[in-house]
Amino acid sequence: MAITMSEAERSSEWLIARREETAKLIVRVAVGALILLHTWAVINGEEAIRDTLASWGLPVALAWTAVIFEGIAPIMVILGVYARAGAWMMTFWMVMAFALAHIHTGHIFQLAQNGVGWRVEGPFFFLALSLAVAMLGAGRYGLNIGGRWN
Repeated sequence: MAITMSEAERSSEWLIARREETAKLIVRVAVGALILLHTWAVINGEEAIRDTLASWGLPVALAWTAVIFEGIAPIMVILGVYARAGAWMMTFWMVMAFALAHIHTGHIFQLAQNGVGWRVEGPFFFLALSLAVAMLGAGRYGLNIGGRWN
């Protein structure tokens, strides 16, 4: 039995869709897991966020919002539960990090301390991939809870 052109096209479209859904999963889990690791540092007394808030005259207690933006939001993204909402929260957090900690200190215009790479390439990676997940959504692979916010 010969394969008709339409069957071949359907097969090709299915493979392309599967690759795209797998790519969304990889991006989602990668950025979510890496940002999630940062909340561990905050819980264990990391001072950078507190110092930044204090330098801007903001309440140091706001550092605990990191648990939401770097703890809960990445879990939402990884699991595919309101993933777009979680990704927008992570995007907001990274924009605030750039605005409060990296732009006014000049880090955004510096190379890394070892001279290789951009000093803020990690935060930029988090910002770019959080924005990508916010715009693309979670994709098919995940718990898929949240309707258009997933």
